This record gives sequence, C-alpha cells and structure tokens, in this order.
Amino acid sequence: MGAVCTQLLRSVRPPLCREAELEEAASSGGRLWVAEGELRRLQRARLSLHRVARLCGQHFGVALLLSVLKNSVRMVLKTYFLVLFVKWNDFLEKKLFVVAYVTSVELVFAAGNLLTMCWACSSASSRAATAGRLMDLILALPPPLSAPGVLHLPVGKLAFSAAGFFDIDLHLFVAVIGTVVTYIVILAQFFV
Repeated sequence: MGAVCTQLLRSVRPPLCREAELEEAASSGGRLWVAEGELRRLQRARLSLHRVARLCGQHFGVALLLSVLKNSVRMVLKTYFLVLFVKWNDFLEKKLFVVAYVTSVELVFAAGNLLTMCWACSSASSRAATAGRLMDLILALPPPLSAPGVLHLPVGKLAFSAAGFFDIDLHLFVAVIGTVVTYIVILAQFFV
C-alpha cells in the first residue's frame, strides 16, 4: 500500500512529495491534474490489494483463527504456570528457575507472534485507508479541460478476517492481552 500511495502522489502533475501537499492542493483548488490511465492503473492495484485481503480471509481464515486461538491459549497457560511458580516458590528447588525463564521466553514469543500478525494486518488496513483518502483527494481535483472523466470506484475498508469470526488488527491484540491479564488476575486472587 505504501507503493500505491507513493505512485498516487507521483501521478499528480506536477508531482508531489508528501500527502500533506496533496491535501493542501485539493483544499486550495490548485491546478493539479492526473493522467487518466495512470489513475486507473493505481485503482486496479488498490482493488487487487482488497481482493488479496478478501482471499486471505477466505482461504487462510481458519488458519488465522487457529493461530490466534493457539497464541491466546499458550499465553494463558504460560502465565498460569508462572503464577503457580511464584506461589510455590518456597517449595521448589532453585534448579527449576530455568523452567520459569524458559516459560517466560515462550510467553513473550507467543505475544510477539500474535502482535506481529495483528500489526501486519492493521498496517495494511491503515495504508489502504490512506490510499483511499488520497484517491478521493485526487478525484476531487479539478481536471484540465481536455482530460476525460475519471472512473471513481468506491471500496470498503480493507480487513483481514479470521474465518469471518473477527477481524485481525491491533484491537484484537489488545483484547487478547486484556483477556489474558484479566484471567490471570482472577487466578492469582484465587491462589492468594
């Protein structure tokens, strides 16, 4: 999506370097214009990215769902083990502290795996929203008299779905971490 946004800015005549310049030109009624063929090519690229996201949800949705569930369960179990380890710390041998460190590393990797997946999907979604906003700004620019009308294709929000159960984005990561922390607080109060 970053490449699409960069090409959108370069397709405006004269070429622009930043999104803020395009917003300023669109709001000031500047004399910028875009070649119709180039804009159609960029619209096709944007539509292709949306199609890829939809196909990922359809074909890999179950795998994404299972991956989210696996990481969530792993984080709950690892933190549960660490709560038990802290509770019975006095009765355990010092050699078992290595197990606690390994469990802590596995917990961090499970959270990192989930964060990476959610961040990638959320980043693609936000860049697609930026490309859509730029496309709308470019379409709002007054075309020169000789330029024909440009095709306007409205596209919904880009979202990666886990088999239709939920969208994978940073909100999901925050919800999973909140659920794990809540569950562990309840367990810690139960054992204290």
